[in-house]
Amino acid sequence: MAKNYPTIGEYNQLIQKKGGNAFSSLYGLNLIPSRTSPIIVYLFGSGAFAAVFKGSINGTNYAIRCFLTAEDETIIRSKTICNYLNGINSKWKTQCELIENEISINDNTYPILKMEWINGILINQFVSNHLSDNNLLRELQEKLVSISKDLEMHKIGHGDLQCGNIIITGTAANFQVKLIDYDGMYVPTLSYKKSLEKGRSEFQHPNRTMNHFSPEMDRFSFWVMITALEALKLDKTLWREVMQEGFNTLDNFLFTIQDFLNPNQSKLFNRLYKLNSNNLNFYLDKLKYFCNNDYSSIEKPILSGKSFNYSESIPQEHQKYVSSNKVESTFTTIVAENKYKIISNNGTASVLTSTFQKIGITPLEIDKNLYKGKVLIISNGKETKRITLNSQDLIEIKFD
Repeated sequence: MAKNYPTIGEYNQLIQKKGGNAFSSLYGLNLIPSRTSPIIVYLFGSGAFAAVFKGSINGTNYAIRCFLTAEDETIIRSKTICNYLNGINSKWKTQCELIENEISINDNTYPILKMEWINGILINQFVSNHLSDNNLLRELQEKLVSISKDLEMHKIGHGDLQCGNIIITGTAANFQVKLIDYDGMYVPTLSYKKSLEKGRSEFQHPNRTMNHFSPEMDRFSFWVMITALEALKLDKTLWREVMQEGFNTLDNFLFTIQDFLNPNQSKLFNRLYKLNSNNLNFYLDKLKYFCNNDYSSIEKPILSGKSFNYSESIPQEHQKYVSSNKVESTFTTIVAENKYKIISNNGTASVLTSTFQKIGITPLEIDKNLYKGKVLIISNGKETKRITLNSQDLIEIKFD
């Protein structure tokens, strides 16, 4: 149930008059004005749901969010989320506290959300500032994957990862990635709830619904970002704004919902495949596969070139027929006895049965006894080829 909240003007008028004394328990709070000329103004910003003020307590700056509208459910969730986050130690999070009955206006009391004030820049601005530094782009990829692992380890899902909710602090030589805006976050104590939002479409799987509320709900967003960063290492012009024939809308990481809805016809996917990079193709193949399949197909984000259990991406019914070796960093022409070895040029390719059931990704070894005489489909996302497995041991698929 929602109740009526004060307006921006009512909050601002009280704070102009009382300063930090407008709050019941924030002793020693020193309100910091957003401007001092021609008059002192304390309001730093506002949105549809809250007015934001800035204050300092014992040298630490905080954002004080005063609600303009909120369901009772939203307040309860915010308190639950902050309580959970304050019990973990992770570099990506900021301190937060939901304080009930903290500010009084017109004989009614209202809650506030106190959060650590983060000084930094949005992640897309950070990319713009350091677009020429591939080492820094790689480091950003690594930090994003590390955050993804940490979120799932602590059974947390953010729910709305996007440019506006990822802040970069520090210097280029020593930067940190911070996540803000926890309103739609999943924590274990909310496991029986549904999501409050589906997030910005530029970062979300097209099939995501309000029922997708779990520690895994950020995986697709992370894949989008690390894929875009890989592409930007190879072609800086991609980051130009759309009006300059680039793919930057100022709110996205190259991709839009249209790319996810139809990756086979996507101008961006096709252009990125033409960059002919094994590392980039690894990410593109993953992202494209997720787009073309159910939401549940999205795997944990990993970096290209890192060792991982290759068999995890292969259907269980096929795993016993596939070589247990890790993915090879280079193609070799040595073929194990009683095996077919399928390799492809110009990056990896998906290997499927004639009924389009995925077997694995090249380079791939499969059992001769099972597949001899069978027709397989090999696709790199741009071209598709059919082969019949006979007596040959090594099958090399050449794409343009």
